[in-house]
Amino acid sequence: MPNESFIKGLDAAAVRILKDKGLVLTTAESCTGGMVSSLIVNISGASNVFKEGFVTYCDEAKEELLGVSHETMLKYKAVSAEVASEMAKGACKKAKADIAVSITGVAGPSMEDGKPVGLVYIACHYKDETIVKEFNFTGDRKSVREQAAFNALKLVIDTVK
Repeated sequence: MPNESFIKGLDAAAVRILKDKGLVLTTAESCTGGMVSSLIVNISGASNVFKEGFVTYCDEAKEELLGVSHETMLKYKAVSAEVASEMAKGACKKAKADIAVSITGVAGPSMEDGKPVGLVYIACHYKDETIVKEFNFTGDRKSVREQAAFNALKLVIDTVK
């Protein structure tokens, strides 16, 4: 897990690059529960690049707020690349943002729908393209959530560079 000062540099870098490019970010978070949004708004100037985020912890919220299809939820379950992709696309559309990052995963302490603790999907939707990455993090619940938030920021930066 990256140390706190490194994460602090990463969130500031995300705000800076988004501001430099004139982009607005939105987030769609499940297992991180708003952690990415919190990291962004801790940075001065975040209001220029972040207008709103979505915490969709339950399946119904993913469907109702982000437009994730019920069929996708039934077929793949909440922790899947397909749901992460639909979350990012839906958040981008709903917030009228330029870029969206979504996170869905199993933070622990036990498996969910047969999926192991530490399995996380992070998606980034930008310019009508969606990138989805699969991660298998180790550690306790807090550590899995922190690693997911860190990698979400990193994916945003890498996507818009």
